Amino acid sequence: MEFNKIVKEKSDSELLSMIYELDKWSPEMLSAIEKELRSRNIFPNDILEQNQKLIEQEREELSIGREASLVGFIIGWIGVFGLLGIIIGYNYAYDKIKSKYTDELFFKYNEASRKYGKYLMNTSLILSAIVILYKIFEYKNA
Repeated sequence: MEFNKIVKEKSDSELLSMIYELDKWSPEMLSAIEKELRSRNIFPNDILEQNQKLIEQEREELSIGREASLVGFIIGWIGVFGLLGIIIGYNYAYDKIKSKYTDELFFKYNEASRKYGKYLMNTSLILSAIVILYKIFEYKNA
């Protein structure tokens, strides 16, 4: 989508209201709005400070991460002898989320959830490998 074209068609007041709605627009759109406001010499001085506060607030929230679902862990442990346990464990251990305002990546889940996700994934990998090796030896000895 050509954001520069879109913002050129907007009035000064529309652009000024849009630039203060940081959470409603993509970084690309905000960049186009900022560029257009600067070219019109009406870029507000306080917007950078306000945006920085929102970015810091989001960074604090995302750096904590959320707690993983107990139901997800139960399903993962039930499927520990297969791919399901590996996938769920990997998701909880390594899944990331991107900031709305920057390109920064944060772990989606909190530290405890990631730790238990790694346990689930590694246990599932080991048990699955044991089952596969057992089946191979069983087949060769049959």
